[in-house]
Amino acid sequence: MGVDKKLSKKPSVEEILNAKRTARDRLIEAVYAADRDSLERAAESVKAALRGDSPIPRPQRFVSLDSED
Repeated sequence: MGVDKKLSKKPSVEEILNAKRTARDRLIEAVYAADRDSLERAAESVKAALRGDSPIPRPQRFVSLDSED
């Protein structure tokens, strides 16, 4: 049976840390590239989620669709 050894190999700690580091760097780059309004809307969504029982506000692009009726 020709099982590919890469598929069955568990990643090393260094490989896992490298993947996490790369993902973190990509997130930081995305935050720096985002405009201020997008960041403020995202922050409001996070705050609402952390508050708990209150509903999370709908993304702005969907709210604007409702107002066209």
